[in-house]
Amino acid sequence: MARKDPRRNISRIETKSSTGKVSRGWMVRLQRRNQKTQCFFSDSVYGGNRNALVAAKAFRDQSEAEAIPFSTKELASKPSIRNQSGTVGVQLHREVKLRGGYEYYYWFWVAQWIDGRGQRKTRSYSIHRYGDEEAHRLAVAARRKGVTQANR
Repeated sequence: MARKDPRRNISRIETKSSTGKVSRGWMVRLQRRNQKTQCFFSDSVYGGNRNALVAAKAFRDQSEAEAIPFSTKELASKPSIRNQSGTVGVQLHREVKLRGGYEYYYWFWVAQWIDGRGQRKTRSYSIHRYGDEEAHRLAVAARRKGVTQANR
């Protein structure tokens, strides 16, 4: 497992006001379950750069510990903003084949899920063979069946 970045969610902020005063410190920004939290730790308030960073890390660690993480099942059912199929784990895929100097395009609806042993499973349905709506329906059904059988 990769080590966590010790400064994750912490940024160094240095701003200059219209009066010429410079503010320096560390900004902690977190988002958990669609709730955003941010807190600024000023060098002048905490007695220097290092003390402010220590306070920022402590705040971040406490906030992360108090946050309720998503379960694997919740993450699997939560659609990404990039999802364009309307169903989690189902995507439109284009395959390009070169034959005789020509490009041929093949379109598929692809379903993906993780089985009970933690292995990725994939099923694809050709739009050329089934038509767009039927291929999409089959992919959604395959994903639903695979997730149900995985019982994760």
